[in-house]
Amino acid sequence: MASRLVIVGIAAMFGGCVAPYVPYDRKPVPTADSFARAADPNPAVRAEAAADLAVDPDPRAVQMLTVLLQRDIAPSVRAAAATAIATRRDPDLDDLLTASAATDPDQSVRAEAQSAHEKLYPWSKRPGTAAGLSLLCPGCGEIYLGNTGTGAAQIGVTAALIVSGFELVNGHTANLSGPVDSASTSVGFALIEAGQNSWFYSIFDAYRDARVLRGDAGYHHPMTHETLADLASAPFRPSVLSSPWLWGGVPLTLALGLGVTYLSDRSGFTANPSIFHTRSINVLGHNFGNGGGFAAGEGYYLSLFDPVGVGEESLFRGVIQNELDERFGQWGGLALGSAIFGAVHTLNFLAPGADPKQALIAVPVIAVLGSTLGLAFIKTGYHLETSVAMHFWYDFLLSTADFIVDPQHQPFVVQYGAAF
Repeated sequence: MASRLVIVGIAAMFGGCVAPYVPYDRKPVPTADSFARAADPNPAVRAEAAADLAVDPDPRAVQMLTVLLQRDIAPSVRAAAATAIATRRDPDLDDLLTASAATDPDQSVRAEAQSAHEKLYPWSKRPGTAAGLSLLCPGCGEIYLGNTGTGAAQIGVTAALIVSGFELVNGHTANLSGPVDSASTSVGFALIEAGQNSWFYSIFDAYRDARVLRGDAGYHHPMTHETLADLASAPFRPSVLSSPWLWGGVPLTLALGLGVTYLSDRSGFTANPSIFHTRSINVLGHNFGNGGGFAAGEGYYLSLFDPVGVGEESLFRGVIQNELDERFGQWGGLALGSAIFGAVHTLNFLAPGADPKQALIAVPVIAVLGSTLGLAFIKTGYHLETSVAMHFWYDFLLSTADFIVDPQHQPFVVQYGAAF
């Protein structure tokens, strides 16, 4: 898991740091005489000049606004300069507003400077920084944004899942892709996966909240406001399941995954007794008849793949593809995001006991799957619910097919199957 986080981290940082920066509320207007008017004897003229300096791209405009805020004798001009500084959306100027709000001799100027400080606050919180901090520590991006309770909860939940998962795995097997010899290892594996995807979601959550805080200024499309509950329930809600992307896209990608799996390892479909040829299935240390064992195994897969769908889609589509879209355009972002999605899954085939040669076939297939999910993300208005549901049902149904073909070699019985 650590190696996967490193690769995903690099991708997330790349995506999270290319956010556009638009400093002004309105387009710059010709202000050739703004500097002269800022020295006019009439306070009303100087106040108007401050408003023009707010959108003047000349670096000297900042110096003039600083002079007006700190030294002008007219309170109305100092107040106009405070408003203009907030309009520039430059966090480096916030110290000027803070000082003015605390020390200006006029109460109306202090109030205006405080209001300007509050308007400028969102522009001191960059989406790339928020995402990067949550990459380093789940929840730290939310703490950076001032959402301490949310951040602390994300740190606690993610740490609890990962630590408890490794505690369960420890002493049984260090190879999460190899044989599973106890119920503790199976449960531990699921907890570690849930913790990893909780971490992924926290990166998206901080990135999204930072963009929403800024009102999405400078981006080509609005940021989704979907919550964790929205995404976790997406695979099961009728409004999402009715989408053609679900009942059309999932069968096609599933057929591709099953077809490639069969062509790469035909013996795997016939070498072991299918569920129709076994009398019992051991799920997490308990023996069940075929029907009960199948239901219990499916419950395990449901708990395993719902967090995977939420976490991976939040990160790969919600952060990485979103940001690549801004830099390289819609189709460039889709192509690059899908390639990153496939490349990161190379690590699945580098673990002890895995066959690295399978990556030559699997990674392109996973990249194609990623492009399908990315296209659904675009075509549904950059919302994640549909791609989360598609991701879940692909993983769930592919593992179900593997379960039917080989019920005794599953993560809750012996080992994890379904390479693709």
